[in-house]
Amino acid sequence: MSTITVAPTSGITAPQQLQLLQVSLALSAGADATALAAAAARVDTILETPAAFFVRHERAWFLEGPSSADASLVLTPALVAALDEVHDHSVNLVPQSAFTNDGVWTLLPCSLRPAPPTVLAIKGDWRTSTDPLLLFASTIAMGLRASALAERARLRLTTHRLAHLLSRIHGRDAVCKAIVSHAARAASAGIAAVALPDGSDRRLSIVATHGYPLALVEHLRIEPGSGIFGSVFQSGRSVHVKDLHTLPQIQRPRPRYRSSSFVAVPFRTAKEVLGVIAVTDRTSGGPFTRRDVAALRALAAPAALALGRERAQTQAEAFELAAAVDPLSGAFNRRHFYVRLEEELQRARRHQIHVALLMIDIDDFKVVNDSFGHLAGDTVIRDVAEILRRSVRVFDICARLGGEEFAIIMPGSAEANSTRIAERIRERIAAYQSVDPTLAEVRITVSIGLAVSSGAMAGRDLVARADQALYAAKHAGKNRVHAEVDGGLPP
Repeated sequence: MSTITVAPTSGITAPQQLQLLQVSLALSAGADATALAAAAARVDTILETPAAFFVRHERAWFLEGPSSADASLVLTPALVAALDEVHDHSVNLVPQSAFTNDGVWTLLPCSLRPAPPTVLAIKGDWRTSTDPLLLFASTIAMGLRASALAERARLRLTTHRLAHLLSRIHGRDAVCKAIVSHAARAASAGIAAVALPDGSDRRLSIVATHGYPLALVEHLRIEPGSGIFGSVFQSGRSVHVKDLHTLPQIQRPRPRYRSSSFVAVPFRTAKEVLGVIAVTDRTSGGPFTRRDVAALRALAAPAALALGRERAQTQAEAFELAAAVDPLSGAFNRRHFYVRLEEELQRARRHQIHVALLMIDIDDFKVVNDSFGHLAGDTVIRDVAEILRRSVRVFDICARLGGEEFAIIMPGSAEANSTRIAERIRERIAAYQSVDPTLAEVRITVSIGLAVSSGAMAGRDLVARADQALYAAKHAGKNRVHAEVDGGLPP
């Protein structure tokens, strides 16, 4: 920098040094924008000259704590260059050209990691007080470092608590409720919400709220790139707004919001954004700070892991269901039928109960295909499967074994009850009429074979008995129920 010739300001007295020391110690208890502004105001009072703190975040300098509304405190390119050139352990003088008014400013480096780079600017030339100012700057740096370490520990504790909670709960709704409540607490926010993309069209839905009822917003569908949630989701970058009214072409905040400051942070993996958390209405009434943003970003890491886990679990369940379901009828398929039959027979032996098995075959189904076509046959298969599901209990297992053959496993059902349900199914199918007008003439019936487990009967034996009963029903003229029942209970 160029040489500056100016009359130095008078030196700092011993009482002033003691008062400045008290200012620096206060910063160890907290060093947010409010605390820095209060510290700058105290320096202003002690030295009777304006003071301000500049803090660098993410390669940019910010005015965090001006002591007064001094018109010179503008981050001009010249001032930014001067701040970048501040040397550690030295008093740096800045000419008035870096500001917008007359006079010079003294810059003091106040940085110790992990605190962000911080510079205290005091109006005037204070080179005659280099030693006490450097001592003051070093104590400020230690206070800021202590505050940063305490904040880092607090964030780690908060993150650990959320991660521990998320490891013990399951289900998307429960996970999102935990995330939104912890985020609101960490950022001291009165209102918070979590939005996640819908799996089908990637539009966002608000799935959890804090501070207002979810019912007010759960119907909304937010396009990627639209509004705060959509923009953060599309860009994958956090948004921190201290005053909504300063943004161009922004809609007026809704009446339920008490504040115009908000923060929105994405939950993301290395490859994609999983959702967005947004908070507003800071309980103190002031704007959200970078510390609040840091807290939300810290919570976003375990939140993303939990949401990724839930999505993987949902996908696994969907794959498992797809592997067990017949795609045409929506009933379980043959493979799943045999797995569940053995499971229910084992449970029946343990609990001394029966398992009834219905084998159901559509009579003369080939005639339907030949007369009305295979698309009509597919419609009949789907409609029959729906009749079966509506005719049995919610825990009974309906399966399509192939072609026009179905089966129903009925745990805990004895002969009388299962016979009554089989007759109900037969009557409903006999009364079937398709809603498709082109299939109005289709009439179908079914034959049903019934068998009930006994003793240590294996699945293949129960199926064989039900098949034998089905054959008997067919041989007797179709459209009827026939039972092959052994009344003995499992030993």
